[in-house]
Amino acid sequence: MSKYPNKQAELDAIFERIAREHRGLLPKQQDYAIKEIGRIRGEMAELLADYAGSDGIIKRQRLNRLIRDLDDIEKAIRKYGTAALDEIITESSEWATAKINGAVTTVTGSAAIAVSSFDYINRDVLRYVTKRFGSDGLVLSDRVWDLAGSMRDDIASVIRSSILRGEGIGDMVSKIRDIHANDTWKIRRLARTESTTAYRAATSFNAQSSDVVEYVKLHPGVKKSEGCMSLANENRYGEGRGIFLPTDSEIYNPHPNCTSFITYVLNEEYL
Repeated sequence: MSKYPNKQAELDAIFERIAREHRGLLPKQQDYAIKEIGRIRGEMAELLADYAGSDGIIKRQRLNRLIRDLDDIEKAIRKYGTAALDEIITESSEWATAKINGAVTTVTGSAAIAVSSFDYINRDVLRYVTKRFGSDGLVLSDRVWDLAGSMRDDIASVIRSSILRGEGIGDMVSKIRDIHANDTWKIRRLARTESTTAYRAATSFNAQSSDVVEYVKLHPGVKKSEGCMSLANENRYGEGRGIFLPTDSEIYNPHPNCTSFITYVLNEEYL
């Protein structure tokens, strides 16, 4: 005999477990983004070596040209950051699509959507997450450019100061490593936000294509804030607090670093 009073309660419990499992994916994804963006440290070391003399010192006369060459490093940060985040978004979407469809099939005996639709939905999720405008008015590429520009400026400042002091490239590389270490919190926040948005968007996009799902419900998650609490307490359609249509995109990303999650409200004929 099932320990759950009905199919809806059983599905809710599985979705809550899936939300916990997704949070477990985040550290690995964040570490991956940090490692990929950190590849510029090797490129910086090679660039500095090209400019240095046999004593490991870069002459002041070469400073301006070296600073101009940092444009290529900034482009590399954007390239690695964009590729890493696209991969994280895709992984979260594919993971969510497989997990939630398995859950719906287990509980109701009916698939939420056809397996042949998975790729189509996951492509739509990637497109949505990368092109959406956040509360800051920026899309994902803007945020990556901001990160790359900030890192480039910090690297340029270190190089300029080190060359004027007569420091060797070993000292410069160490300081550039510190810049990357100091920026890991930005990369972690960006990876978390994009991954979790992809997870919630995938949950909702699957619901939009399903006859099994009537509504979705937003739960505030482990880190509650005014943004997600306000939505979780809203009774927009008279169906109860936190219940929305799958097309209500404001629940995909209530605020940066949000840990809220979405469950399905089943169509009555599947209860």
